[in-house]
Amino acid sequence: MRRHIRFLALAAALLSPALRAQSPGTPVAAVPDCPSTATLDQLIAAIDAAVSGPGNKDRACFRQLFTPDARLIPIRIAADGTATPRMLTVQDWIDAVAKRGSAVFYEKQINVRKETWAHIAHLWSTYETRTTPDGKPPEGKVLDRGINSIQAVFDGKQWHVMQIVWQAEVPADPVPAKYLP
Repeated sequence: MRRHIRFLALAAALLSPALRAQSPGTPVAAVPDCPSTATLDQLIAAIDAAVSGPGNKDRACFRQLFTPDARLIPIRIAADGTATPRMLTVQDWIDAVAKRGSAVFYEKQINVRKETWAHIAHLWSTYETRTTPDGKPPEGKVLDRGINSIQAVFDGKQWHVMQIVWQAEVPADPVPAKYLP
């Protein structure tokens, strides 16, 4: 029995650094000018604001929306119809978008379905991207639209995104009418 207890104590001592290393990092420090995410509606508005604008804009508010280990996962559809997820960290997404330089686009969630319980939420959100914030022609045409699958957690004060998986519509897979406004 003592041998078994010593073995468990040794195993715990050896494994504890590895277990601590797997725990989520320190949350991003609050940025005073960023919008509140105390409600899910505010979270959606904050995502739209943080994603939209020039590619090389300051992304402090974008970072604040996410948990430290969050993932952004676009699904790319190949010409043959094959779907491939691309796993991005928050920094990976920022780096990719920054390559657009001063080119702008605006994302707006046009229909959101919310499922919540306790401190977790799933948002099934139809989005459109445009070249102007109000979408007025001729420059404001819809660039694309698709669906975001957003998982969020409430820390008692604010909602934070843990993961966003999205797919833009393609001719073979248009956004179903039930997900449009």
